[in-house]
Amino acid sequence: MAAIRNRDADRLEASLGRLPSPVARPAMVVMIGLPGSGKSHLARAIAARVPAAVLDIDALRGALFEDPKHTAKEHGRLFPALHVLMDRLLARRITVIVDATNLKETNRKSYYKIAAKHGAKVLLVRVWARTPVIRRRLLARAESPELADRSTATLEVYERMRQGAQRVRRRHVSVETSGDIGPAVDKIVALLQS
Repeated sequence: MAAIRNRDADRLEASLGRLPSPVARPAMVVMIGLPGSGKSHLARAIAARVPAAVLDIDALRGALFEDPKHTAKEHGRLFPALHVLMDRLLARRITVIVDATNLKETNRKSYYKIAAKHGAKVLLVRVWARTPVIRRRLLARAESPELADRSTATLEVYERMRQGAQRVRRRHVSVETSGDIGPAVDKIVALLQS
């Protein structure tokens, strides 16, 4: 099992391309939000301002699976490899932005352990938009996918995930993405640099 997890982590890392420079104290930015909430857009905006590897779960899923279905079996293979990758990057002092739904505290706890192992700052960012906005985004995505948006989540996936979302109990930044995200990016960058 460890051999498969490490091989999968190698594939995920290779899919990232050129990595950003190491920093004195790396951070882990954990995006939290439903499909279509604007997580990827926000993650890219943050990474444009600070050196960070964006771990876009949809792109990583595509690196492991030819035709992703968002099944429990896929998650069972993808997330252990993601944890190995996060551990590797933080060990090299590379800040990571975990661009996944991260809707359950149980799943986020494993991230906290990895970050603590490397003395990395953890910043939780809850990303949201009103349901009609998310529905419009998901429908538009299905009709004409953008190159920067690798999500394969549909309205059906959104509805299924919405039922299992858990409240974020730890201190976090909340970002509503229907309008200008510039001030939120400024705030997140300042928190990462403090």
